[in-house]
Amino acid sequence: MVVVNHSSNVIGTIQPLKEIGEICRQMGVYFIVDASQSAGAVPIDVVEMSIDAVAFTGHKCLMGPTGIGGSYVSKDLPVRGTRFGGTGVRSAQKTHLSEFPYRLECGTLNIVGVAGLNAGVKWVHEQGMENLHKKEYALYDKLRNAMKEIENITVYCGNNTKNQNPVLSINVRGFESGDIGTMLDVDYNIATRTGLQCAPLVHTGLGTDKIHGTVRLSIGPLNTEDHINKAIAAMEEIASIPR
Repeated sequence: MVVVNHSSNVIGTIQPLKEIGEICRQMGVYFIVDASQSAGAVPIDVVEMSIDAVAFTGHKCLMGPTGIGGSYVSKDLPVRGTRFGGTGVRSAQKTHLSEFPYRLECGTLNIVGVAGLNAGVKWVHEQGMENLHKKEYALYDKLRNAMKEIENITVYCGNNTKNQNPVLSINVRGFESGDIGTMLDVDYNIATRTGLQCAPLVHTGLGTDKIHGTVRLSIGPLNTEDHINKAIAAMEEIASIPR
């Protein structure tokens, strides 16, 4: 099988699923997509893109709570369960049910999480995915271009918003990423994600594994231009601190 991270949570790069799916079909291999960073932000069509399975989380672009996610599994994909137990369906049966979705579900579902995810998905639909992310891309462009102009800051990203999600990884020369994150949090009330961001091989490719990762600034649908201005001003001050 081929497994693809649809969108990088480190540098935001979006992979061409349709083209990859076509190659997988031609070669007769299954195509699995990790849409944790893209579901709710980038359109995904499992038929057009020849996708056999998609896994996603609810707490990112779908605006749901943590602890909830989901998966799409094609009827042609032979998936074995790895967890077994009560489903609340045909309780007299002595073995775990083999049909979907029960094959992949055991015990009581996270009902509160499901309800929260449902509310998040409805909100995204009401706002319009394209409208939400058009605004995010505009803020991302402003942040990216400003960071490139600040002395002592290294920016890891593409040159435009094409095939790109609005996350920006940076470093400040002479500082650990964790220290920058702490300063942004404590002194400026700005939340970032520092370190290897659960993606050590991406950092190996970037060469940032040797300096303990990056500082990642992520833009969401609730961010404003004022937030971006404050982040730019904060980074200008931090980057000017004498080494």
